[in-house]
Amino acid sequence: MKISVVSASELDTGLIERWKQIQSSDVSLRSPYYSPGFTRLVSGSGQAVRVAVIESEGIIAGFFPHQQASFGRLKNVGGGLNDYHGLIALPSLDLQASALLKACKGTYFGFNHLPLTQAVFAPFVHLQSVSPVLELAGGWDAYVERLGVAQNTRSPGILVTIRASLKRLERDIGPVRFEIHEKNQHVLEELMRLKSEQRAKTVGTAGDPFAVSWIRQLMASALETGGLDFGASMSTLHAGDKLIAMHYGLRAGNTLHSWFPVFEPAYSYYQPGLILLKKIAETGWDAGLSLIDLGRGTATYKMRFKTAVVPLGQGAVSRPALLGQAIMAAQGMKAAIKSNSKIGQLRQWMTAPKE
Repeated sequence: MKISVVSASELDTGLIERWKQIQSSDVSLRSPYYSPGFTRLVSGSGQAVRVAVIESEGIIAGFFPHQQASFGRLKNVGGGLNDYHGLIALPSLDLQASALLKACKGTYFGFNHLPLTQAVFAPFVHLQSVSPVLELAGGWDAYVERLGVAQNTRSPGILVTIRASLKRLERDIGPVRFEIHEKNQHVLEELMRLKSEQRAKTVGTAGDPFAVSWIRQLMASALETGGLDFGASMSTLHAGDKLIAMHYGLRAGNTLHSWFPVFEPAYSYYQPGLILLKKIAETGWDAGLSLIDLGRGTATYKMRFKTAVVPLGQGAVSRPALLGQAIMAAQGMKAAIKSNSKIGQLRQWMTAPKE
């Protein structure tokens, strides 16, 4: 076993092609975040990105893209922007996680979007979650059939809701126009503005990704270079002359990962976000898509659109092992306190005297 660490800018054509071969050979690696295009996109936005190239039995068997932080901590490429973590490697790769950390001069690597199929890190998973997906193979009718099976109904409620919302929208505002491939940078600026405002109302202005210059640069670059191999895909929904909803995702091959959906709050009554997602799904197969990944979480709209889920894990590996265990225990306790606090608030509200 040989592990060499190089900067992302040092990846030559041969390494990039081998990376693509490994990714395309394993359906669990279909996410755009596992594409060499994503690693190069983050690197090209001014971030220091490194890649561990793993050789086994004379062949390149895997890649581990990462960024280095303080105290030997290894981060996923792009940090919080990254929705799929871990290795791009052959399933047969026999590698100890501690050996990988040592080769990368790391003491700690945490993850919270790790497919459970990743054998190297699977023993270190402490919590599990899911990423809902829409399977589009065969076209819209095939998707609706799968959705009916998933929802145990011949008439999925989400589609009934969208039909009614669409009818109201066209009646009240004007004809609906959908654009699956929008390249206008001014539209991207509007999307980021709305997303920042939405975040400010829900969690505050701290940590707004669109206040960071390199992230804005990354978004613009991905949209400019977007293609079937890798890149951004932005779709829009207009009613009359009003731009009312936008969706910015990453695409690699036949997989689209939903990244930043947003809509104009003034039109929330018409549920434009749902209408837009339905339009993307409806036309996706003809545009070469077979899967839309909605990202980790169980938000209501995700569960109503999904036909399957990708099981994900959260955990950490470290040198020494006790470090990762202690950090995960602290995070678990924090989550439990937060959950109990919400439950306590709910109980207090339910038992309070009603006026």
